[in-house]
Amino acid sequence: MYAVEIKYIEQAISVLMRPHIGPYHDIAAAFASLRSLLQQHADGPQSVQAYGQYLDDPATVAAEQLRSAACLAPPPHLQLSRAEIENMGFVYGELAAGRYACIVHQGPYHGLASAWDWLVQEWLPASGEQFGQRPLLDEALCGPHDVPPNLWRTRLLLPLA
Repeated sequence: MYAVEIKYIEQAISVLMRPHIGPYHDIAAAFASLRSLLQQHADGPQSVQAYGQYLDDPATVAAEQLRSAACLAPPPHLQLSRAEIENMGFVYGELAAGRYACIVHQGPYHGLASAWDWLVQEWLPASGEQFGQRPLLDEALCGPHDVPPNLWRTRLLLPLA
């Protein structure tokens, strides 16, 4: 169904995060907060990459309690102090280094759940790999501000041991 690539992230990726608690499909509000922060307080034009970080298993945690974060890497240069940024609900953090199984989903974000299901429930057990005890990640390769929904591309990164 998908071509799986094993990717090694050699060092942790520094990010600016907007934590989100609730259903994973509602993380768009956290990304909108990051975009607004950039639009209002960026110290000039910047090239950043958007990531989602997913901390909980939706099969064992109630949707209202799921923890995730919208992330920008590298952390953007802003015309605010670190304290001001953190008082606005943003935090600095890192995305973990390590081995990841990656697939690229093309299409609207509502299709991401089935892509994750395939990767975790079908590919992982058949692969001989083991789940790594790190958060799941996704990386926006081409998204809503670039092209129509059928052309959105998102890389899913499943941590491996």
